Amino acid sequence: MLYPLRWTTHETPPGLRCCDDRLNPPWFPQHERATAAGIFNLGSSTGTILAPPLVAWSILHYGWQTAFMIVGGLGVLWVAAWLAFYQHPNRHWALTPEESAYIGVSGEPEHRQKQDRPSVLAILLTRNFWGIALPRFFADPVWGTLVFWMPLYLSQARGFDLKAIALTAWMPFVAADIGCMVGGPFSAWLKRRCNMPIINGKRLVFSLAALLMTSMAAVGIVKSASTAVFLLCLGAFAHQTLSITIISMSADLFPRNHVATTTGLAGFIAGIGTFLFTLTMGLLVERIGYTPFFIILGLGDLIGAAILWTIVKPAVSTPESTLIDKSKV
Repeated sequence: MLYPLRWTTHETPPGLRCCDDRLNPPWFPQHERATAAGIFNLGSSTGTILAPPLVAWSILHYGWQTAFMIVGGLGVLWVAAWLAFYQHPNRHWALTPEESAYIGVSGEPEHRQKQDRPSVLAILLTRNFWGIALPRFFADPVWGTLVFWMPLYLSQARGFDLKAIALTAWMPFVAADIGCMVGGPFSAWLKRRCNMPIINGKRLVFSLAALLMTSMAAVGIVKSASTAVFLLCLGAFAHQTLSITIISMSADLFPRNHVATTTGLAGFIAGIGTFLFTLTMGLLVERIGYTPFFIILGLGDLIGAAILWTIVKPAVSTPESTLIDKSKV
């Protein structure tokens, strides 16, 4: 019974990510979308910080069954609030004409005009899809490692007891929150101050964060436990900076009505990377230790950055059919 319930908890969140990226373009001009995506993602990492004390308090006072009900009930309340308050910009009663004009003046290419959604196969055959999906394949295992493996690593490799884990395990997620708020504004600043095209700005931000991610390769090598925790924080910051940057690129490279499908497919590829890395880590960590896996995590995003610069081509102002044809692998 536990397995299917765990499956549902991991099956539903990706849909939320697709909806976030689909609803981002109507509300934000192109140069602000990465910042908006960072704010969206801030919620999930903040929830990761707040969930442990909330769950622990619920279990201690009311039992573990009630803890599940409280966490699930919060999700139901969120859905009710969303249905009650969300409106498309064209229908929102509080949107002023000035704000509407600001949202509309975003330099959108003509190919973003509403068209029939292409098939999944058509998206899979586009060059730009693989240009953003493959870097996510290499990047996303970092988050899976932080969420699932970090407490075990601190316990087994660093000798932390439960109290020490509780006092330190939240720190990388705070750093991740900060990373959520860096990538978007930085790429927008590059466009505003350096007149850098938005795609090149995001590629540069991704590359700088990938360089910072290399510090994570030393987590298993350093002798000091405090230094290891600091490097985990640095890795979490860098990961969220580049993750938010590349996730928001779907809205820059594909027509608006393709964004959710593209993001979902790229997330599927990223999920495969996380699954394979987690499975391999579980099978081999007892034999070879954690150090090789942290080295892989630290260097993987450099491969992603190279892919991003060599495969992705900025979208041009052409009809969708031409866009698909010109961006085939």
